[in-house]
Amino acid sequence: MKIELPSAFVELDNRIRSEKFVRAVLSGRRRNMQSEYERIDIKPVLIKDEIKWQVISSDGKKDITKNVAADFNFTQLFESGYANLLVDTQDESYQVRISKKDEALVAISKVKLTRDLSHDRQKMRMLPENNQVFKALELSDILGRIKPSKMDKYKQVDEFLRLISQTLDPELSKQDEISVVDLGCGHAYLTFAVQEFLTDKYQKVSILGVDERVDSKEHNEKVAAKLKVDAKFIAAKIADTPDQRVDIAIALHACDTATDDALYWAVKNKAKVVMAAPCCMHELQTQIKDSPEPWGLLTKYGLVKERLVDLMTDSLRAQILKLLGYRVDIVEFIGGEHTARNILIRAVFTGAKPSQIEITRYEELLTQWQIEPYLAKLLADELKAAAAL
Repeated sequence: MKIELPSAFVELDNRIRSEKFVRAVLSGRRRNMQSEYERIDIKPVLIKDEIKWQVISSDGKKDITKNVAADFNFTQLFESGYANLLVDTQDESYQVRISKKDEALVAISKVKLTRDLSHDRQKMRMLPENNQVFKALELSDILGRIKPSKMDKYKQVDEFLRLISQTLDPELSKQDEISVVDLGCGHAYLTFAVQEFLTDKYQKVSILGVDERVDSKEHNEKVAAKLKVDAKFIAAKIADTPDQRVDIAIALHACDTATDDALYWAVKNKAKVVMAAPCCMHELQTQIKDSPEPWGLLTKYGLVKERLVDLMTDSLRAQILKLLGYRVDIVEFIGGEHTARNILIRAVFTGAKPSQIEITRYEELLTQWQIEPYLAKLLADELKAAAAL
């Protein structure tokens, strides 16, 4: 629902000051504004028998933690340039997304969270280490702590869930049921974590995991039985995944054109949210023989050319989704110290028609470089229809 922006700020402030407040997250950038930090986390802490608020500001490289008193002006933070504002209480999640027109789009959902007043500086996780999912997946030990060898995987899953929480728009949050398809799920770390995370937000969460390896399917079915959850797995290539209804389509590190197959499947099945983290990319590399000038200055170095074309591949994927009615951004979903494959294409379907300048820029880039992205081949009819509007 839409409400006045000042009213949304008042609602957020009231929830932070309530006795049920659990956490708040400020992230994303409003149009034509630049916030001082990439992200701010807020939680209540008990210090010397007095409730204070711990404010953790992150610039992407380091965190600055400050404990503030009851008279702190949170509205100043809300107004400082963040586009996604989330406040969770013990029983309700209140999410505000500020649109390009500075409208407050509000989504409210039911949750079951525990209020933690400890004032250590550990990062707040979307699912705690002792969650049953990580035990079933053998990521945690008997004491409910993530094994050191699995910590990178845990952090990767945690950040992915954080990005999903920011992406659930008001319309999607109104639903009682939600369907998720994980294309190239592997051993389903992300699949089960997403299901667990969404369980408190929806009455029913339907899960389908797709991977061409039969042993992955068998492994995942055993984990599902352990957890006693309704999750279906099939052994198939992404391109051969049967058509079906889907709200959220995810694809983590599907190799080369398998990412394009995943994006094509998501568009074809009218996914409302698409989240794809590409892996190795070779298809466009083979098409580029001669670079248009002055790009030859860069592409004469093999390593630079490889990285440039990788970035071009993902940018073109994002642009294709935008031309087909998605709101798209490309984000780093986990620091490079955990994995080199850390770019995430995040798209939410809005149905917005592409502007002529967006179409022209896309076509000019293809002409200058003499390339045709694989995803463009798969979605040729859809792109032709969009250009004709």
